[in-house]
Amino acid sequence: MTLRTTLAVCALLLGMCSGTDGKEATIPTTTAFCKIVWLIGVPCDQVTTAIVSQIKAMGSYNLGSVTPTVIQANHTSGIGQIESVNFTMTPTSMVLGCHVQGSSVSAVWFSLYDNGTNFCNLRNVIKGSGLTKAPGFMEFTNEWLCLGCALSAC
Repeated sequence: MTLRTTLAVCALLLGMCSGTDGKEATIPTTTAFCKIVWLIGVPCDQVTTAIVSQIKAMGSYNLGSVTPTVIQANHTSGIGQIESVNFTMTPTSMVLGCHVQGSSVSAVWFSLYDNGTNFCNLRNVIKGSGLTKAPGFMEFTNEWLCLGCALSAC
């Protein structure tokens, strides 16, 4: 692995473990959640437009607040459970790309394992928006950050 790639991966992992305001991220311990980081080789304004358009096109999402750097929405599952879905965009210095951090958290306290619902909430938006085919697309998550991602069938 080249030094540049190693430094990029280290910076990405550090960003996954911290909140967007530099404080330690608060991850709920009694509800299902998912946190994913994507690196996308297109400017953040294009990423924001693609994500907002996709959320509007999906009937199970209710778009909330939208700024150039943060998109908030709610997802209602087939059984009526509500999850809070957020996307935070930060421009990268490499090739006018965008660092996107997505999170989805179930609203009910007893749903610790959700069989990948929160993963699919995020993944379906990104995939449906076409961003998975964008230049430089990379996705980073694991079972510690995204409960049930290995079990998901989106």
